[in-house]
Amino acid sequence: MSANQWITSVSVVALGTLLACEPGLTQQTTGVPGSPSATTTIDGRYLPPPPQPFQGEINLNADQSKPAWPARVVPPKDAPNILLIMTDDVGFGAPSTFGGVIPTPALDRIAANGL
Repeated sequence: MSANQWITSVSVVALGTLLACEPGLTQQTTGVPGSPSATTTIDGRYLPPPPQPFQGEINLNADQSKPAWPARVVPPKDAPNILLIMTDDVGFGAPSTFGGVIPTPALDRIAANGL
C-alpha cells in the first residue's frame, strides 16, 4: 500500500468513525453565552468549526461597550478520542514518516506510537 493510499484510508476511517459516533448531535452550550467560561459543542461533520458571531457591543466609549467572548469548543460527552491531522501540499513521498528525505520528527513519534 502506498503512503497516499494509507493516508487516504486512515482519513476515511477516522472521518467515518467520527460521523458514525455522532448521529443527530445537537449543539450543547454551558455557561452564560458571551462569558469567558461558556462552552459549546459543534457538529463534528464540519471542521474547523464555523466562526461564532460577536455578541458584545462596541461603542465609542469603552465604559459603554459590552465585552463578549466566543464559547470554547469542547467535545460532547462520550465523544471518541480521534486525532485528525490535515496537511497540505507536502507530497506523500517527502516526509521521513513515509520514507522521504524531509525530517518530520513529530509525525515520526506519532507513527511510532501506533498511528
